[in-house]
Amino acid sequence: MKRKKSFFLYYFFFFFAVMFTYSSNLFCQNIGFEQGNFTNWTGYTWVLRTDSANINLTSPKISNIVNGRHSIMTDTNAYDPNTGRKLKIIPSGSKYSAKLGGEVKNGVVIKGGLMESLSYKLKVDQSNALLVYKFAVVLEDPKTEEPKAKHAKFEEPRFKVTLFDDKGDTIKNCSNYDVYASDAKINNFQTYYPFGGTANPIFWRDWTAVGADLSAYIGKTISIEFMAGDCTRGAHYGYAYFVAECHPLNIIINYCEADLNATLTAPAGFKYSWIDDSGIIVGTNQNLSISNPTEGKEFTCNMTSETGCTVALKAKTERYVPKANFTSSLVGCNTNSVQFTDLSTTTKGTLSYLWDFGDGTTSTDKNPIHTYTTSGVHKVSLQVSNPPSSCVDMLQKEIDSFSSDLVGTTGSRFYCANKKTTLKAYGAYRYEWFKDGAIISIADSLVVDTPEDIWLIGYSSSGCVAQIPLSVREEPQWQLTVDGPTAFCYGDSIQLTASGAITYQWSTGETTSSIYVKKPGLYTVAGLSPIGCEQSVSVNIDEVALPESNFIMLNPSVDARRSILKCFVVGPKPNVEYNWEMGDGSFETGTIIQHRYSGVLNADLEYKVTLKATNAVGCFTETVKSLEIVPFFPNVFTPNGDGINDLLMEGIKILIYDRNGMLLYSGNTGWDGKYNGKDMDSDTYFYTASYIDKNNQQQTKKGSVTLLR
Repeated sequence: MKRKKSFFLYYFFFFFAVMFTYSSNLFCQNIGFEQGNFTNWTGYTWVLRTDSANINLTSPKISNIVNGRHSIMTDTNAYDPNTGRKLKIIPSGSKYSAKLGGEVKNGVVIKGGLMESLSYKLKVDQSNALLVYKFAVVLEDPKTEEPKAKHAKFEEPRFKVTLFDDKGDTIKNCSNYDVYASDAKINNFQTYYPFGGTANPIFWRDWTAVGADLSAYIGKTISIEFMAGDCTRGAHYGYAYFVAECHPLNIIINYCEADLNATLTAPAGFKYSWIDDSGIIVGTNQNLSISNPTEGKEFTCNMTSETGCTVALKAKTERYVPKANFTSSLVGCNTNSVQFTDLSTTTKGTLSYLWDFGDGTTSTDKNPIHTYTTSGVHKVSLQVSNPPSSCVDMLQKEIDSFSSDLVGTTGSRFYCANKKTTLKAYGAYRYEWFKDGAIISIADSLVVDTPEDIWLIGYSSSGCVAQIPLSVREEPQWQLTVDGPTAFCYGDSIQLTASGAITYQWSTGETTSSIYVKKPGLYTVAGLSPIGCEQSVSVNIDEVALPESNFIMLNPSVDARRSILKCFVVGPKPNVEYNWEMGDGSFETGTIIQHRYSGVLNADLEYKVTLKATNAVGCFTETVKSLEIVPFFPNVFTPNGDGINDLLMEGIKILIYDRNGMLLYSGNTGWDGKYNGKDMDSDTYFYTASYIDKNNQQQTKKGSVTLLR
């Protein structure tokens, strides 16, 4: 057996003990939305409107989760935009939070008397008697408007937290919280002025922790409800973010066997005042460190939440020394189950247990029975925690489980000619090999090189037995194959893939199942079967020449008026397919093609025309040539609104002047024949046009154009 003690393990155990004591996952499943959803939460939505005689209603509460009104926040780096991006939507230390209300559509918060709530039921016991919730609130101020539009308080945006007992009555303590927008002006809220102060100010409160002592309700089921609502007149919003946690109502004591100093750790989320047994305040942090502690000295921690709730917890500096120990025994000879019996001790307090059965499964029972999926030897560890301390201890042992159906051998029962095979036993504590009724080995493995009929006997540590007959023979025939093309294109490569073996050795020196071939020739691969038998296969690979793809364009440029391109292949060959990509998304086929470009724009510089020649083997080459697009400079245009020739030289940067040299237009969106919004008369006008050609050279052209209406 092994008892592991090191700095790393003690640090891990301390961390685990604190997390085990305070983790909400153990006692209040998903109360902090740690599953990333609303499991165990109940959502409600309703509408409350009081803005006029025509809209004065309260709709019934509907029990459902409504996306956008009940939302899980997942981005731990995001900030709320309605607070000037100062409020994080998830508090530090949490992975998720819930947003209540504040549905956003098209970047605008939806409002209109919308009310939402989320509630959680909790059966209180010693493990979860401390409820801590954190919230952040955003309320739009409705009272900056003219006096006739001022709201009564009950009409304002609101956020509320309420605890209910098992009868549905409100638990009256300071853990409840209720705030309207007008209250926010004085109750630890900050103010944000959107749009430079031209919109209603936003009152918002940063993340605030509140703790509730539920020890008076142990054995009963309580509920916590979070509610957010818009103003009931329909024009202002209110929403909130929150998370919750539940913990044991005690102080963690870190004062273990080898410690010289003690540390007391109170639950998180409060303001603290530590008082010793003489009434002196000795600390104001969550942790209280005590040098050379006196055994049994008592300390009181007075904890105050942000809402004024107070909880007083006591703890003594008592040294806790847990010692992990256990025994194990088989539950029958064929169940593969093991009974574990705890023999652990401690000087004080109680123990909690974490078993690791060595197969990826765990248990927190004191004396568990575990059924394994594999028989044989397992490394089992028991870790004991000693709450309310952070002290832990761990013991690891090797134990065995047993089921005759799970005892067997690995290794091939076939061997190659003139070679050997090794059988290795598994599933038992010890082994014996028999032939003709006599023991030939007591090891866990056996080497065989001739046809044999033998027996394997496996035993548990307590005497359970499994008997397995084995026949070992020479390996039967198997097939090594090579798949892949037998030719490749010049300058290219192909992939050859061998199959049927477990290892491969190519004549190129490579040992992978697949290789890439770049040269013609003979290639050979040797393969080994699972037990090491060898075969080889050879394949001859040829290289195929590439087809030519040269072509001639009869016209080297097109414009908006002359938009047809004619091309032909130079020296076309039989059994070669010619495909053209015209650069405008269109395609042609053949040795001679004629293509019309539609929608040729002045802003484009060129089209890339590509000819792809492909032979019967699939080898191909491509040739790309540039077709220049030159601007079209008309001498007449008719901006009469008929959709034809309404814009002059769209896509080219032009300057338009009248006969007197007055500049009428400058730009590249095309002149519409107007100046300062007024139609110009039919006349001759003068232009200066500049553009970049396909060689990236600046070109300038001057000319005149006649405007006709």
